[in-house]
Amino acid sequence: MARAEAQNAKAFVFTIDAPGTSTRHRAARYDTTNANAATGALTWDLYDRIKNHTKLPVIPKGITTVDDALVAIEKGAPAIYISNHGGRQLDHSPSPLEIAHEIYKNAPEVFTKVDVMADSGVRYGTDVLKLLAFGVKMVGMGRPFMFANCYGLEGVTKLIQIMKNEIVSDGAQAGITDLRNVTPKIFNTRALDNTVYLMDDEEIEAKNRVIANAKKH
Repeated sequence: MARAEAQNAKAFVFTIDAPGTSTRHRAARYDTTNANAATGALTWDLYDRIKNHTKLPVIPKGITTVDDALVAIEKGAPAIYISNHGGRQLDHSPSPLEIAHEIYKNAPEVFTKVDVMADSGVRYGTDVLKLLAFGVKMVGMGRPFMFANCYGLEGVTKLIQIMKNEIVSDGAQAGITDLRNVTPKIFNTRALDNTVYLMDDEEIEAKNRVIANAKKH
């Protein structure tokens, strides 16, 4: 962390939901190994200790439930990062759109309390617009850029331009005039509404306390 700070890093992103190596059948064909260290004691206490090692913001990545989001806010996280790691860690993990929808339905205040980022499975301009509609501020992409990099800088530049064009074009088709004011009205959420987790009264009271206390930070 000290070396990163010395290189003028602006923040650290701390993965919170991958305590061990996942089962990846395709990777097993090639006898690949995971060079990343893993710990079975991945708790919010560890997040607190990480924060104490730096003055830079530490953003928890791997938020997959509204409960995760609320705990992160309670811990003073400056932002949260919705991600299921491309679905590679757990095959039934929810998509970022489902996670953002769960947070939006149960605790929409999260999106105004902290900046929310998201990635995993993003391929088209419409994917970006849907996440922005719930209040996500930044949308990341991984594999598309990895594939584009096969063509070097030209490929990466081309992908950026394709995404820009899709976002502008698809946004115009949906009646969006300002990307800062996209709402869930741009698409039908009924299918998501049928499966979303909803908090009970006790959980709602606990959520309200977290949000109220967060205003004092």
